[in-house]
Amino acid sequence: MPIGTPRRGVYLKWLFFNPGCLEPAVIDRAAPRKEEAKRAMLGYGDFDTTMNVLAKGLEQGPWLMGEQFTAADVVIGANLRWGMIFKMIPERKEFTDYAARIAARPVVQRAEAKDKALAAPAA
Repeated sequence: MPIGTPRRGVYLKWLFFNPGCLEPAVIDRAAPRKEEAKRAMLGYGDFDTTMNVLAKGLEQGPWLMGEQFTAADVVIGANLRWGMIFKMIPERKEFTDYAARIAARPVVQRAEAKDKALAAPAA
């Protein structure tokens, strides 16, 4: 997303949504505090709001920036897939459909094939 493009702000929002909102929300859900934190003290607000913002962002699809696949999809897509594998992110239709589109990308398929080959026992 080039500098000066009107959509650059939206792109940057999604690029930094993962480390600023998604990751902290998931980790806080996975490792609950002894006392619940006040919503205003958390940069992401709360888990459900974070999930709803992401789901709404995926409505325009197929990617976060509509028809254009960007680095934001790499970051969000990887963490969304990981979170659903470990049952830390709910398997909402918006998320599972998006994860399936990510998984169908040729580069992801090549990477997963390499992972499987590395994990296979030596013959």
